[in-house]
Amino acid sequence: CLLGFGLLLLTYIQRLPDAAKAGLDKFLFGQAATLLGRDVITMALLGGAAVAAVALFWKEFKLLSFDPEFAGSNGYPVRRLDILLTTLTVIAIVVGLQTVGVVLMSAMLVAPASAARQWTERLNVMVLLSGAFGALVGLLGALTSSLVPRLPTGPTIVLYMSAVVVISLLFAPQRGLVARSRQRVRQRWQFAQEALAVHLLQHEGTAAAPDESSLAHMGDHMSWEAGFAAEVVQRAVDDGLVERTADELQLTAEGRAAAQRAVVR
Repeated sequence: CLLGFGLLLLTYIQRLPDAAKAGLDKFLFGQAATLLGRDVITMALLGGAAVAAVALFWKEFKLLSFDPEFAGSNGYPVRRLDILLTTLTVIAIVVGLQTVGVVLMSAMLVAPASAARQWTERLNVMVLLSGAFGALVGLLGALTSSLVPRLPTGPTIVLYMSAVVVISLLFAPQRGLVARSRQRVRQRWQFAQEALAVHLLQHEGTAAAPDESSLAHMGDHMSWEAGFAAEVVQRAVDDGLVERTADELQLTAEGRAAAQRAVVR
């Protein structure tokens, strides 16, 4: 409710004829192109102090972020640590207001961490990646806005950051959508090859083994289409699980072990 009221009030103020004179647009969207040397020094000092505080209380902040009850039970001053962490967050917002503004700063708080999370499972690596992504998009946004006339720096930085998030969501090696899709495809073929190995193991050494290993029989027995059954057999042969003989398909030692592991599961 309060957020909706704030947006409504913001829309009304922006329509006033003297809204731009009050500096509202600069407060909302930043004015990175007008930064002076003293502004950069101030931002560097505040940012450096915040980074130093995070490094100093790294263990406490990790524990506070993931399990504050456990931190309290171990004697950590949870309330004071929470105030310190909130203060550091406010400092980060204040430092970024001059560059991207209050509206776009919310994106810069969340987006670098979201992008970094896709590339690692470790918190310390994630924090370093977040900082690297933020620095990279800040540099790209500043360079682009300086080369393109009348292109605002703040929104350009956020657009670059959005592109980094999209790329991370799609192409991260473990958590990316492309990697997960490829993993599902690999698992599908792996399960099919294990099913083939188990089927051959169940009839290994019997008189019906030649018939049981025919593509037509496997297609009927496992409800596989002929093309899919042929592909499964070929992949199993390529992976060394199955070998072809004149009359039938036979399990290799590796295929027999894989079938036995599948049966146990």
